[in-house]
Amino acid sequence: MAKRFWWAGVLIALCGCLLQNLSPETRMRDAVIELNEGARWGRMDVASGHVAPGFRPQFQASHIRWGRDIQIADTEILGMNPQTDEEGVGAFSRIAVRWYDESTMVLANTVIRQTWQKHKQTFLLTAESVESGHPGLLMIPEGQQRSAQPEENPEAQQSFEEDSQWSTVY
Repeated sequence: MAKRFWWAGVLIALCGCLLQNLSPETRMRDAVIELNEGARWGRMDVASGHVAPGFRPQFQASHIRWGRDIQIADTEILGMNPQTDEEGVGAFSRIAVRWYDESTMVLANTVIRQTWQKHKQTFLLTAESVESGHPGLLMIPEGQQRSAQPEENPEAQQSFEEDSQWSTVY
């Protein structure tokens, strides 16, 4: 009887270890889904958790109209490439977004290209741009453009190692 419990314990521990070693494709897919679903439903706290600290001000400024002036009708992941080079860059995703401009109630389509960087056990968004479709989805309002500019002093930007909040994410 004791041997059965021992084998059951070993089996459970082995399954737990296997689940911790998810593939880069799975980790990137999870990050892409969580960021885009969070942004779609106005959960910018969830979405910003998947954005690199240096890109976060621009991300917040380009998404400030979401849920106010822009209503997201649907999002779809068109493709992902989780393969990164030696420096951790090169991971991309393409997202199709169908959205309404509240002032005109016209349905627009935009395809966003997102660039990701591998960091520890996850991926962080480092850039996004409109690949095709209506450019208004990521347009930064005039009053927000100054705050979205990256800081000129490189020492003022937080590095991944100095950012203590990332140590508790995974």
